[in-house]
Amino acid sequence: MEDTVRTNNQWRLAAVLAVLLIVATWYCIAVWQATPMPLYGNIILGVAAILVLVSGCGLIALMFYSHRKGYDEPARSNRTTRE
Repeated sequence: MEDTVRTNNQWRLAAVLAVLLIVATWYCIAVWQATPMPLYGNIILGVAAILVLVSGCGLIALMFYSHRKGYDEPARSNRTTRE
């Protein structure tokens, strides 16, 4: 019974997220076509989108690198504690 409820809730969540994606896509297309932008504006927007994507991927790669090398571990000391 619990699995059925979980499955139904997952389907509802997926449906709500799909509707939100469709509405957001429709809104973006409507706004994009509402006012024409000059060619240089489209070029600047495309370059900015690529730079944001590259910097985001680079930061995530650094996060994975840092985690694998152990830089995210808590600090430890080999010294004895003073009494």
